Amino acid sequence: MRLLLVVGMIFLVISCGKRQGQVGVLPEAGGEQVVPFEVWFPDGRGHHKGSKRPLVLLSHGSGGEYANHSWLISALSANGFIVAALNHPLNTTRNNTDQGVISVWRRPAHISALLDHLLADERWADLIDQKQIGAAGFSSGGYTVLALAGAIYKPELMNAYCAGEGGADCELATDSGDVDFENASSSYLDERITSVFAMAPAVGPAITRESLAKIDLPVLIMAAMDDELVNPDLGAADYAKAIPGAELVMLPSGGHFIFLECNIVTRIVDRFNHELDLCGTQFNIDRAATREIVSDRAVSFFKKNISPDGR
Repeated sequence: MRLLLVVGMIFLVISCGKRQGQVGVLPEAGGEQVVPFEVWFPDGRGHHKGSKRPLVLLSHGSGGEYANHSWLISALSANGFIVAALNHPLNTTRNNTDQGVISVWRRPAHISALLDHLLADERWADLIDQKQIGAAGFSSGGYTVLALAGAIYKPELMNAYCAGEGGADCELATDSGDVDFENASSSYLDERITSVFAMAPAVGPAITRESLAKIDLPVLIMAAMDDELVNPDLGAADYAKAIPGAELVMLPSGGHFIFLECNIVTRIVDRFNHELDLCGTQFNIDRAATREIVSDRAVSFFKKNISPDGR
């Protein structure tokens, strides 16, 4: 629990940057509490009615917030995409719990609820091309978007992994007493999602190979070869191997948190926190340049599969 509190404090600092999107709240997301969300438009304000754009939905990592990925949001919106993201309840900066960390299968329903809300509200529905909707996610968010494509989670597989060769990811939460596993292995496929970009996707050992083999939409997966939290062989590479036609891009270095932004405060905190290397102090790499490579690949992927030009 101490680790979760440290992560929450760090992400709180990261999340306090300037917001430029249109903010709203979901009264309910998958049966959860009130959930904040934000929508960014290519021109910062939205287009005239009748000018529809493709949408990319974003899912943050465990214990984080969507603000952690403003670098990707900026790149996508600058290239003609509407971007929408929310903070996953019980697994976000200001409210991170063991229950939220473990119950990853609740996250896809949050994203589907956000999409339902956007398409039911004329402020956004008139601007979104409903035939061109993609999803991007990091870590537990990477699993989230793959679940929207059809990946199915099995708690018993995760238990077996953590009881055996389990890695550092098994230590993020250990108290499952408040977790309701009833719908853990349900399908959260959302057929409105037409392409998926997953960064360092988590809980790979808990996903059934059969469900991955049935995914039939474009998938791009990126991860660092030296990921210290989620073993890329059991995560990104395993996902890509099981999903037909999935594209896998392995970064030579950067660790798990290369997909997050960093600032002066988090660098200071990292000097006293040896459990997680959020600012990549142990990696000799240009983080900003690497994230630019990642965002370029993401933009190219979504342009190919949900083109801002309507192709």
